[in-house]
Parts: sequence; structure tokens; C-alpha cells
Amino acid sequence: MASGERIIVLGGDGFCGWPTSLRLSREGYDVIIVDNLSRRKIDIELGCESLTPIQPLERRLRRWRELTGRTIEHHHLNIAEDYADLAALIAKIKPKAIVHFAEQRAAPYSMKSPRHKRYTVDNNINGTHNVLCAIVESGLDIHLVHLGTMGVYGYGTAGMSIPEGYLTVKVDIDGVDREIEIPYPPHPGSIYHMTKTLDALLFYYYNKNDDVRVTDLHQGVVWGTNTDDTMLHPDLINRFDWEGDYGTVLNRFLVQAAVGHPLTVYGSGGQTRAFTFAIRSAAFSWPSSTRR
Repeated sequence: MASGERIIVLGGDGFCGWPTSLRLSREGYDVIIVDNLSRRKIDIELGCESLTPIQPLERRLRRWRELTGRTIEHHHLNIAEDYADLAALIAKIKPKAIVHFAEQRAAPYSMKSPRHKRYTVDNNINGTHNVLCAIVESGLDIHLVHLGTMGVYGYGTAGMSIPEGYLTVKVDIDGVDREIEIPYPPHPGSIYHMTKTLDALLFYYYNKNDDVRVTDLHQGVVWGTNTDDTMLHPDLINRFDWEGDYGTVLNRFLVQAAVGHPLTVYGSGGQTRAFTFAIRSAAFSWPSSTRR
């Protein structure tokens, strides 16, 4: 048990953030969710909703406390805009780690219009940079764990063995070959993926110049719905986006198969992509080593 150790989960009301918050709480951490509930507002904008009925966040948190005796706090902040409040919260909480899920996560949504492109960049890049600045300003040794995407490598790398984030290259300097490390060359295919690529550069800079500990996870598509924790009560159930801008292909296939509708296949159907099951994504452990 990690009694008394505090962890801030940014975007803790979301598809990945919610089960992660519950898992960390069950492990004994004092969890503080920071979320401005923007994902729920996007449902209203798009005129759609989760196939599973998700309850208001405060009701979720009350039910979790009733069932487990564990309290999860919620602070309603827009981390891309409310820097002073974010910095003050981090200084007050003094977390062991910050888990960062607070980004607009849909590639299709990020490409809908100039407004959606600008929103995605403003929200994702400003939010990540504000978190890094606030960590440095706090003077605390905080481990930042960020959910990225394998999409930063581009779609032409499927089936290739690629290094985990850094390449050693030789550079000719005045006739002398010198070896340096560079982030793996990115090939983003959408505005969303571009923001994740820029995140990686921000992490690289703050790690190198301010010694911020960062773990940037470049995982495949996360799919599924529930974990053991979210199955404890209907009030805790996780969201299931099945179509539209946020519905992943596996979720859509499951719904189509259940109702007897032909599966929607794009192009030749020969696309290759890695997938991560939701239970595994929620049950991560702290990495044994990180880049400093």
C-alpha cells in the first residue's frame, strides 16, 4: 500500500483517466482528479453519448467512497488556461507523480474544421507546457507520466522494429564523426498526432534543462470498457464510445456484430495497428527506470 502518497490524475474523468484513478486509489494512493469535464461537453456538441450510461463525476466519486472508504478529490481546472490555479494546486498537494490524460484525444475531431484544429493545439500543447512549467516552479521532484500515442511514429512504420524514442546518429562536425541522441523522427498524420509529437519535444527540453522526470508512453489504440474497479457498481461504469469521432474501430466492430450489421471496413482492410486492452492500461505500474 502507498498510504499518504499523493498522485494527481489530469483528465481523470475520461476513458483512460477514470479507471486509472480508481486503480491508483485502490492501491492506496491519495488521488486528486483535475478535470474541466470538456469530454462531456464534446458529447453535447456532437449530439452523441456513451453507449454505457456514465454518471456525473461527483456521483461517481461519492459511490467509490461508499464502496471502498477511499476518497478521491476533484478540482475543476482548465490546465491550458488556469496556470496560476494549477501551479498553486501542485505546490499545495506535493504529489509523488502526475498522470497526464488531459488532452483532446481524437484524430478525426482534431481535423473537423479550423476551430477544432486550433482547439486541439491550444488545449493539448498549452496544457502540457503549463504542467511542465508548474512542476519546475514548484521545485519538487515530481514524476510526470503522459499517455502519448504510437501515431507519433507515423503509419509507415508498421511491422518495423523501432527504438523507444531515441536514435543514436553520427554527425560530421569539422570532419570528425560525433554520436548524438535525437528523438525518433516523427511523422504525425493528424493535428492530434502533431500535438503528441510536440509534447515529446517539450518533454525532451524540460528533462534536459530542468531535470523533470518524464515517462512518455507511446501505446497503441486503447480499447474495451471496464476494469474490476469500474464493475463494482453501475455508477462507476466507464464510457464506451462506439461511433463518430471518438469510436475506435474495435468498439464499432463489436456493436455492428452485436446488431447483425456488416462490419465497416475502410479501403482494402489491410491496415495494421497495435491495440491495448483497457484493463491493462488502467493497471500500469511505475517504470523501474526513466530518462533523467
